[in-house]
Amino acid sequence: MKPIDFPDIVYKYRCWSNELHRNILTKGELYLSAPKHFNDPFDFGITKNYMLLDSQEKINRYVDEGIEKHKFWLLKDDRNLENERAFHLKRLENLESYQQEHEAIESDANNKHYGILSLSARWDSILMWSHYGDFHKGFNVGYNERHMRESGLFGKGGQVVYSDDFPQLDPFSEHTMEISATQTHYKSKEWEYEQEYRLTKLFYPEPASEANRIINIPFEFIDEVNLGINISDIHKNEIVEIAKTKNIKVYQTKKIPFQFGLSRFQL
Repeated sequence: MKPIDFPDIVYKYRCWSNELHRNILTKGELYLSAPKHFNDPFDFGITKNYMLLDSQEKINRYVDEGIEKHKFWLLKDDRNLENERAFHLKRLENLESYQQEHEAIESDANNKHYGILSLSARWDSILMWSHYGDFHKGFNVGYNERHMRESGLFGKGGQVVYSDDFPQLDPFSEHTMEISATQTHYKSKEWEYEQEYRLTKLFYPEPASEANRIINIPFEFIDEVNLGINISDIHKNEIVEIAKTKNIKVYQTKKIPFQFGLSRFQL
């Protein structure tokens, strides 16, 4: 099997004017977001497609397999299996309503129990600097990818897959690692410019509190810091001084003459 080609460094774009963003360098703090805070309404919204249960035969099979799978717990709870079967068959008479109900339940669970850290494989994305780096007045922090992935602070990490096609997850499919990765690391091709690298953490059984969504990353994991082309001298000097105390390399980005691109030089 071909080894996964992970990037060496992954970047978090930030705004130095935001105190919480400054904590990334002053305190080593990062925030693991809930999916509801994403700017893409489709992100983390890939669920099983129950509209594929398009015949009574499939519906009967789906209900029967579900009852068999949960039979031990249903009987332990003194539930009547025939009543359970009738109940679920009734619910599946309206597949659209069933789909919406399932998506709402899954969305609520994801928001309560998942924390996501979104990074980028690029330090020089003009759009990323504009959208997340304070219009090129901010900075980005480059983390050693392997250190982050192997730190034990996260459940899984990897590149986001971009596609024009919305994945179709069969209702009969088992919840494998591949399906889990599809649900957490799959986005529309329109977001491909981000070259997103994503680390996730599952908070279970208790939901994530705001306090435990904040995690501390060792400063040794930081390989470099890049400064936006329009960063103020005040912010530049503050970042450089902090980086010096932590032995972190700092680069100043600049425009490449007569090209739509960025280069950089070490300060």
